[in-house]
Amino acid sequence: MTRRATRFSRCTLPAALAAAGLVAGMPAAHATNGTMPHGYGIKAQGMGGASIALPQDALAAANNPAGMAFVGNRLDLGLAVVMPKPASTFGGTDYDGDGVKAIPIPEFGYNRVIDSRQSLGVSVYGNGVTTKYDRNILGGPGSGKDGAKLMQLIVSPTYALRLSETQAVGISLDLAYQRFRVDGVPDSAGVEGQGTESSMGAGFKIGWTGQVSDKVTLGAMYSLRTRMGKLDAYSKLLAHSGEFDVPERYGVGIAVRPVEGVVIAADLMRVNWGDINSLGNALTDAQPGFGWHNQTISRIGAAWQATPALTLRTGYSHGTQIVGSKDTTLDYLAPVTPQNHFTLGSTLAMAGNTELSMVYARVFGKEVQGSGPSNGVDVRMSQHWIGAAMAWKW
Repeated sequence: MTRRATRFSRCTLPAALAAAGLVAGMPAAHATNGTMPHGYGIKAQGMGGASIALPQDALAAANNPAGMAFVGNRLDLGLAVVMPKPASTFGGTDYDGDGVKAIPIPEFGYNRVIDSRQSLGVSVYGNGVTTKYDRNILGGPGSGKDGAKLMQLIVSPTYALRLSETQAVGISLDLAYQRFRVDGVPDSAGVEGQGTESSMGAGFKIGWTGQVSDKVTLGAMYSLRTRMGKLDAYSKLLAHSGEFDVPERYGVGIAVRPVEGVVIAADLMRVNWGDINSLGNALTDAQPGFGWHNQTISRIGAAWQATPALTLRTGYSHGTQIVGSKDTTLDYLAPVTPQNHFTLGSTLAMAGNTELSMVYARVFGKEVQGSGPSNGVDVRMSQHWIGAAMAWKW
């Protein structure tokens, strides 16, 4: 592949970074929209992630805690497999970052109706993925292949209260655990190979949903920034002494039922990546970050009850670009450049109040070409996404 000429070559880039006092290290995301998937729950994923006003399973608390008031007694077990294709170009040389071909992401949801107004449940879901390059890029002689891995597990015990037959509020306590690892990349002291580090943190989400007419339901949610413990082993690699929090996010949604058996849902969400120093700081800051911008995400989906036993879904999600062209140098380990998802999904109702749901998502590739201090560093990613979930209702 032929690339445009640059002022960096493979051999001079590490020296240039060191001279500038720059460091790198951050896991690649497993979704178009940063390190979060386009939606939580296999059903929501099949509709492009649209879910704030349309709870469909016991993963609803991950999208809007109030939705748990309307899903009934149920247990959901799911597994998604993400097949990412990350890559980067340094000074005209291409590097393949898909050393890990498939990333499993499990999910779990349980909800119990206490009485006509109250329910208790828990949604368990995750963020993160692995990038592993086919060779060393930034390290010195003897360094291993560049790569990074992030796994975040969030457990959300949830209480939901019906204010009326058609309106509810909910609150979730978000208990988070994360594991982080970077290989082949020296920190500001020239040290690499720090191994796997972990930390824990907590936050909360609140939400409301209400049916405002026979055909229209609205929803809103707010998720506080989850303050995670510092990743001490990477205090000289990540800004703010190893900071890596889960960002604040908030959004609104609508679900419309224009005719019997059809529902159309749409969400508008904001994710404040830029408020976290290790993510939002610019490449040229005293403590460099990835230069990520705060992001606006719009998503829309439709579901059709094709038969009494079969529901078909489709959806689309678009996120504004979070990777700035001046900051691509540190994003080769986090090439979260795609902006568009297209999804297909289905649910088959089976005997014994069980359901089988499936999803396929195509994350279209997008490249961001470096400029200014990142001239010559281009990053890109595309993905395929498949998943399935079983549900038991009573």
